[in-house]
Amino acid sequence: MQNNNITIRQARLQGHEGLWQITIENGRFSRIEPQEAASLPQGEVLDAEGGLSIPPFVEPHIHLDTTQTAGEPSWNQSGTLFEGIERWAERKAMLTHEDVKSRARAMQTLKWQ
Repeated sequence: MQNNNITIRQARLQGHEGLWQITIENGRFSRIEPQEAASLPQGEVLDAEGGLSIPPFVEPHIHLDTTQTAGEPSWNQSGTLFEGIERWAERKAMLTHEDVKSRARAMQTLKWQ
């Protein structure tokens, strides 16, 4: 087996305050520790830049770019997929680069429980 060590620095974790360092050794999570007390990383280092680290295989398909759009421009009254697609088409026509960036910034301020 290849010796691949990856360290993810400055990650936020759901249900935890502050920034964390995640260490993966030989394809397995070996340590998760508060960033300020973390050991020096070995191998490849990825900087999460304060972003949320989502558990693998739990939610493999998520649209974080569409957060905070519920009810814009109107609600999916029937709850069906087809009406949902229609509502999203209406909202998509209103999207701008700044709109997506603004909602992405707002997501970074959420506290995950």
